[in-house]
Amino acid sequence: MNILEMTDKELYELGQKTLADKLGADQVERFIRQCKPGEGDYSVDRHKLLANQGDIDTIVERIQERRKTRKVEERKRSERFNAPQSEIRKMTDIEIFEIGLKVLVDKLGAAGYWRFFQKYQEIKRGYPIEHIQNKEDAKKEIAIYTAGITLNPKMVENYIKRGNAYSYIGEHDKAIADYSEAIKRKPDYAEAYSNRAKAHLKKVDFDKAIEDYTKAIELNPQDVDAYYTRGKLYVEGGEYDKAIADFSMAIKLDPEHADASGYRATLYGEKGEYDKAIEGFSKEIELRPYDAETYEERGKIYVKIGEYDKAIADFSEAIKLIPDFTEAYFERAMAYLRMDKLEDAMQDFDKISELKQDST
Repeated sequence: MNILEMTDKELYELGQKTLADKLGADQVERFIRQCKPGEGDYSVDRHKLLANQGDIDTIVERIQERRKTRKVEERKRSERFNAPQSEIRKMTDIEIFEIGLKVLVDKLGAAGYWRFFQKYQEIKRGYPIEHIQNKEDAKKEIAIYTAGITLNPKMVENYIKRGNAYSYIGEHDKAIADYSEAIKRKPDYAEAYSNRAKAHLKKVDFDKAIEDYTKAIELNPQDVDAYYTRGKLYVEGGEYDKAIADFSMAIKLDPEHADASGYRATLYGEKGEYDKAIEGFSKEIELRPYDAETYEERGKIYVKIGEYDKAIADFSEAIKLIPDFTEAYFERAMAYLRMDKLEDAMQDFDKISELKQDST
């Protein structure tokens, strides 16, 4: 496949394999740590040649010496490049970088090397390098990728990135058209289905969004966001069992997914499976101990099973986190009433009246 027609993910995986084959898998990270494209200072040699205001003969002599030095360096570089992996492991980081750079550029080309390094940065940072922050950024992105598509209509990644920019400025039909074109050219591109699903979601076309998320999951069963978002869509349609299954998969793939734990716990509560609901809310609290609403939700489940002391403790924690949380005061007051603690209940009702003058 032509490098230009590869997705960023495919190109990154090819680059990783190329580096591992040459350097050894355990040395790839050493190479990447040295990658700083565009930061080179190309004026150093010029300064050396002109140092101390040398005359023409001196400058010529320096150039000749520099050429001899470069020949020696090239010979040593060639020897390093052809060395076995056992010797490469003993080399300095700079030497590792020289070898890795050569094999990447030979395999991917200069533009491919740059895309490889961009993808690495995205993975490390958790967001795209072309991080759109405003409409002006989005319009610039659209112009850039439109030009790229004009030059090479086969480059799938440009359709995805232009679609992302269209989506940012609310032109969802154009975004969907770009994602659809990417899918037409590369039917197994999971990210294109996932992105198109998000565009359908913004148009409140839930059926098409579910259809695209389902395809994205089929192509990439590790897509946590696809499971989670499809689960929320199933909730909107009242399909709780399907939603629970999706939230469960999201949690299996990402055990620290607090939102999925909370959504699933809420559904368990709706279904009357209170032990599972409490377990889910407890996990969410473990992950997000600052979320007052989760304490309130767990407190309401405790009320349903008659554990009023635990319920009151949760409502109190919610109030501690949000001192004007009137709903938590109300729930705690009702729990006090169930325990015949009328004075405590009245204090909470008085507090609600103080916070909310028009509260019936």
